[in-house]
Amino acid sequence: MTFGEKLQSLRQRAGMSQDQLAERLEVSRQAVSRWERDETMPETDKVVALADIFDVTTDYLLRPQPESSETKTEKPPREQRDWVERFLAFAKRKWYLLGWLLIVWGVLDLVQLVLFYLAYRGMISGLTGLIGW
Repeated sequence: MTFGEKLQSLRQRAGMSQDQLAERLEVSRQAVSRWERDETMPETDKVVALADIFDVTTDYLLRPQPESSETKTEKPPREQRDWVERFLAFAKRKWYLLGWLLIVWGVLDLVQLVLFYLAYRGMISGLTGLIGW
């Protein structure tokens, strides 16, 4: 299947018209029509948006597939993607969470240090007396 055939199939399966898809992508209906007829290819950002709209991978949209495997791999679910890829995609969207995680970790380390000091301060002061501090 070509890109245009896949796009047309996915659009029809979703019950969308070319006008509706064009409106979601902020392009003309004629552009969608040209994509489906394989006259032109959409820009990269539009391919990513199409993959998100139809819940498929960009790889599925862009790689030509033989007709015999059409029924097996026409719409691979997102659950089959590698967990590392999903984690990295989440990390890109939620990068600020890493900062909060580091802050919490630092606070816990400080609390642990204070508790350690309170528990062993007598022993520490004895050692400093032996050393001569």
